[in-house]
Amino acid sequence: MNFLETFLVGVALAMDAFAVSIALGTADGKNFNWKKIILTALFFGGFQFFMPAAGWFCGSLFSSFLQRYGRIIAFILLAFLGGKMIYERNREERAEFGLVQLTVLALATSIDALLVGVGYACLGRSGILLDAALIGTVTFFIA
Repeated sequence: MNFLETFLVGVALAMDAFAVSIALGTADGKNFNWKKIILTALFFGGFQFFMPAAGWFCGSLFSSFLQRYGRIIAFILLAFLGGKMIYERNREERAEFGLVQLTVLALATSIDALLVGVGYACLGRSGILLDAALIGTVTFFIA
């Protein structure tokens, strides 16, 4: 992959972090100051850097297993997430801004980046750190 392709992957992966950042800023209102903006961008960018690298590492170790059972695992995960969304659709909660909530949101928005790392491993890529750094940097600036 060249720089442009990796940059565009980073932009695509950053879109959910962008949407959550806007929602956090809207929910927190005037309390969403520069400290929270930078903290949010660091969390989202950091997780978008870490998750492709972790996915590549795990994918390198378990690539034959993932190629065989990947569709079943993806189905189970998506069915669980979809069921949880349906279950919680009518619950109203006040949005809170804390490190625990920010960690959960950053983890949730970077699951697709984990799968990109697994895909890189299945393609036989020998290293991913530069790509992961670019993806994390793009997400930092977009978030």
